[in-house]
Amino acid sequence: MTWPTRHARWAVAFIAVYVLGVLPSLGQSLLESHAHRQTQTAYTAVLYAERGIDLLRPPLPVLGPPGIIPQEFPLFQAVGALIMGTGISTDASMRIVGLASFLASAAFLYLLARRLMGSIGSLVALGAFLFNAHAWLYGRASLIEYMATAGGLAFLYFASRWMDEGRALHWVAGTIAGLIGVLVKITTGGFLLLPVLLWRSHGRWGFQRLSVWAMVGTAVAVGGAWSAYSQGVREETPASFFLSMENQWAWFFGSLGQRLDLPSWRVPLVAMLALTGFGIALWGPLAVARARHSRQPTFLLALLALVVVVPFLLFNLYAIHDYYYAAVAPMIALGVGLGVEWLLAHRERRWVRQAMVGLAGAWVATIIGTYASWSIIYGTPSEEARVMRMSTFIRENSRPDDWVVLRGWGWNSAFLYYAGRQGLAVPSADPDLEGGAFGAQDTSEIDFDLILSDPVFGPFIFCDLEANCRLEGEL
Repeated sequence: MTWPTRHARWAVAFIAVYVLGVLPSLGQSLLESHAHRQTQTAYTAVLYAERGIDLLRPPLPVLGPPGIIPQEFPLFQAVGALIMGTGISTDASMRIVGLASFLASAAFLYLLARRLMGSIGSLVALGAFLFNAHAWLYGRASLIEYMATAGGLAFLYFASRWMDEGRALHWVAGTIAGLIGVLVKITTGGFLLLPVLLWRSHGRWGFQRLSVWAMVGTAVAVGGAWSAYSQGVREETPASFFLSMENQWAWFFGSLGQRLDLPSWRVPLVAMLALTGFGIALWGPLAVARARHSRQPTFLLALLALVVVVPFLLFNLYAIHDYYYAAVAPMIALGVGLGVEWLLAHRERRWVRQAMVGLAGAWVATIIGTYASWSIIYGTPSEEARVMRMSTFIRENSRPDDWVVLRGWGWNSAFLYYAGRQGLAVPSADPDLEGGAFGAQDTSEIDFDLILSDPVFGPFIFCDLEANCRLEGEL
């Protein structure tokens, strides 16, 4: 057996271990973490399975009629609907799509790493990507993150092969992958496209090639067109005004004050420590040192720079949602692989051998220390009883064709999703909860009294934080 083949089999073994580890969790409800986002994604898929797939008008009836609120291109949801069509339960179907997307990311990360470093470094990068608390929790979640990541990594892999080998198939595959990455989540795929401009092959940079600009430009143009189109459709729903692009700019980027506020760095710090095995202070310099002497130094340094640039630029998103780190997790894993290559190349030094032992021990200790954060994928989520109690109340006090008005929990989709009801989950109902759960967005310009005066709405339900619900005559 040749050396590369042996290591490829190790890569398959790593992936198999991951799958076996998370497989028992695929039947879990979508409530263990970021239930709002997981069920929001799943709700569209469920309605696709019931009514048919319409990619241009994805249903999401949680902010009132007409119940069409396109955000990211609903490819993930469409695949989930197809799986539901085989008879698999709704929640499990969504987790299967999430897992498949994560595994595709892992595969393309390994393939890309093999083009940039040796066999051992590539295996280490794959292992770092798979075996951490973040991957264990979100690699099988009903979230679109890893489908966008897979598209971006596949783009980099095929585009680099196009420049090296000149095969048209690679150009086509890369263009399609770039479209997937940008359409599924532009804040992920859009950034992952850019390093390809710094790939150097046959004496020319990527930015010197019209064909590469065509790949990047196609993805950006289609992604921009989708963003403009989807905003027009969202405007049909008055209560979704806070999701307009004008409001989203502040939501995406945050403020200078946030960046200077030390408590705002808690989520970024915890996520980075989990993804680096508490070794961020060492892996960063080691990765840069190895990248500078690699086959593609400028390209690799650009990839590593995304780990810092993207979270800092989109600070509000990354300071609130730890699952956003799926976008930079592959680059962190590549950094760990590069760092290991540097350590192995200098292992004759005593301090290097000591650092290797220390970093390996820290990785294991981090996995053990973060047990409480990743072990929640097994068993019943702590919020399940409350959510199901509220959902049962909603279902028992409404009809399938009612537009239920729900107050007390923000615009969390989980309750309407599990109740099987359409409605308006009032976004401004509980600012404190929204700030803690998924970020406060400006709803001050929305006149909910006027919107809810429409006789189409009712019943009106209020649920407190203890999941005690009651019917109300009016808002």
